[in-house]
Amino acid sequence: MNTIDELRIHARDIYWIISTFLLASIVLYGYYGFFSPGGMEYVFRNWDGPGYLVVAKTLYNVDLINKINPFPFLAATHYAFQFPGYPLMIRLFSFIGYNESMIFVSQLFALLFSIALYFLVKQVNPKANALMVALLSIFYTPRWFIVSHVGSAETVLVFFITLFLIFFMKKKYLLSAISASLAQMTKSQGMIFFIGIVLYYCITIGITRKKTILKGIKEFFPFLLIPLSLVGIFTIYFIQYHDFYIYFSIDQLVHVVQWPPLKLLTTKELLNIQIGFFEVWKEGLIFNYILYLIPIMLLFQKKHYFLGIVGMTYYLSVLSLVHGDISRYFIPLLPFMFLGYSDVLSKKPIYLTLFLCTPMIFLYAVSFINYNLAPL
Repeated sequence: MNTIDELRIHARDIYWIISTFLLASIVLYGYYGFFSPGGMEYVFRNWDGPGYLVVAKTLYNVDLINKINPFPFLAATHYAFQFPGYPLMIRLFSFIGYNESMIFVSQLFALLFSIALYFLVKQVNPKANALMVALLSIFYTPRWFIVSHVGSAETVLVFFITLFLIFFMKKKYLLSAISASLAQMTKSQGMIFFIGIVLYYCITIGITRKKTILKGIKEFFPFLLIPLSLVGIFTIYFIQYHDFYIYFSIDQLVHVVQWPPLKLLTTKELLNIQIGFFEVWKEGLIFNYILYLIPIMLLFQKKHYFLGIVGMTYYLSVLSLVHGDISRYFIPLLPFMFLGYSDVLSKKPIYLTLFLCTPMIFLYAVSFINYNLAPL
């Protein structure tokens, strides 16, 4: 197949990705625009969107936060939990209105993720049906479908993680490192991926000896941009909050990260609220743990050791989180999940079944969005 034919196929596939994405958005937003009593306000009010809007409008300026803070129960320092990558994107497009910009950025990067995933699958697993995998990524997982349609930093994060993987697999390490550092600027989870990169090079240099020390250091060096970007964020916090380490003193972080691993399955309360009858929903948590572990193991089986090591590093970190919305914390693993499952998702009975189940996704999304409202 020549280059022109490949470009035509890519253009056709991207057309279908964009068309399907827009159709899904039109259906969901059409419901809120024409049929929901709450209208688009329900979409704008979904957590954690309003918090990111505060950062976008104030850039962590304490005086400004105190003036516009819509949540009197949250201190100005709480907003250090929201990293600046996503709010800066919102601010960039704020000429269309901050609420509208927030949704536009989420939608834009969700679409870019599906397109980037298409090329990642083409690169890593050429035999897979990259178009079907990319189309399914618009709807799955259900929690992803929700965050990609409300104010959420995960869309920006997942796009840059996917870009980081694409460039790494092409051995363009500087571009890969820049993408990973942009992911770090979006959410704190970026640092966990850095730990995975460090482990990969420690193993390939010190244990398997597949890389020489000189070659390994040369490849790894650009990835120091990741911790440097974190230092840059903490420097901003020092300027605005006068506390370089303010992020680590936020109550939300203290409550979420707990030891031992899998404590979420045995805990009797979340954020000081008794679980009670809802003990039964913990079965769903187990399915989440399984859903993301299988594709990582498949990546190891296919000898994609970099993908497996980095993915497993992040996966293990999630096991120590105690949070009812654990499916959201797994979202950064989406590119690894779709890569691991790419052969299975390419089978016609599988992808047809998943497409037939999309009405369930819409019903769940509406129910969740209507419930997950910030008290504005």
